[in-house]
Amino acid sequence: MNQPIQDLLDRYKGDAISLRRKLHQSPELSMQETNTTRVIRETLEQYGIRCMEDYSLPTGAAAILEGKEPGKTLLLRADIDALPMEEKSALPFASQHSGVCHSCGHDIHTSALLLCARILSTLEQPRRGRVILLFQPAEETGQGSKAVIDSGLLERYPPDLVLGAHCWPDLPAGSVGLRVGSFMAASDTLHIRVKGKGGHGAHPHKSIDPVVTAAYIITQLQSIVSRSIDPLESVVITIGTLSAGTVNNVIPDEVQMGGTVRIANGHMQPLVEERIRTICHSCAQAMGAECEVDYVHGMPALDCDAQAVSILERAAKAQLGEKRVAFLPRPSMGSEDFARYLTLAPGAMFRIGTANQSDQSRLPLHNAHIIFDEEAITTGAALFCRAAMDYLN
Repeated sequence: MNQPIQDLLDRYKGDAISLRRKLHQSPELSMQETNTTRVIRETLEQYGIRCMEDYSLPTGAAAILEGKEPGKTLLLRADIDALPMEEKSALPFASQHSGVCHSCGHDIHTSALLLCARILSTLEQPRRGRVILLFQPAEETGQGSKAVIDSGLLERYPPDLVLGAHCWPDLPAGSVGLRVGSFMAASDTLHIRVKGKGGHGAHPHKSIDPVVTAAYIITQLQSIVSRSIDPLESVVITIGTLSAGTVNNVIPDEVQMGGTVRIANGHMQPLVEERIRTICHSCAQAMGAECEVDYVHGMPALDCDAQAVSILERAAKAQLGEKRVAFLPRPSMGSEDFARYLTLAPGAMFRIGTANQSDQSRLPLHNAHIIFDEEAITTGAALFCRAAMDYLN
């Protein structure tokens, strides 16, 4: 264990928890995080850390901790936005903003990175290289990392390594979870329009029924996972919206459907897209209908670099203890816009355990009743700090 890190964690823990509760009470939606941004900037300034003047996004912030000697560049990222949900946790510091809450733990991530920044600054770290502290907006809409990249920030300060963290209620508080390779799924969006020929519901033979065609397509799409994909690979195809007609006894002219496609292994995306298009068009043709498929590529798969995970593993075992480091057995089929950074530089994400004896702490992310164990703040900060010092020094 690095004792100076631990001593400062103990000293600053109360302040970090108070800051987290302040953020928790005032959650803000993606690209609307103006108050959150103000709190982050003011907190960094209190720690003697100046924010980048050339950070150009309307919300979020970035700062640099510069070493005295030249070296590598490490980017540490935390997301800052909240979800459009009504909080039902009954916490005394629950959200005061109606219809918005931090049920994904981004207030924990932000507080952990701010605590890390304070500790590194106090210890005058790093000695070599630089740490970029990125407080990213709009993860929940999937647009935040794209906006950061499009702003040119990472061209001006190209990272050699990128690290991020996320709360995880499947792990006990005080522990972290790691995984080499597939960590989170690619996320694509599917829009399907089936065009038939409307008619009277009593005379279906005089029409081309897009509803039956759509039903045929929906059921056949599920055969992709069971018959076109290796059973050891993870793919999910879900149709979540369906719009057709307004009158009970009238066959409509068209049906519109929408869905999500999740693929753990990004290399499978071309195959899945091809099979979706083929099935949609073939089913429509068989029924005499027409079909338009709009397959929108969204988030890439998040794959953790083996060397980056090794850095995290050594740092976590040294600072937290071996018993507090778990290797995750499988990827999550959720998606994360952190994945975009890993298309530009090697890196990894780690899970921060947030579960305790309370049933509410073990609820899934995005649940309005979830309560995160605040030990996650110091756990995340500890690993960020130790990994940064080990990697750069």
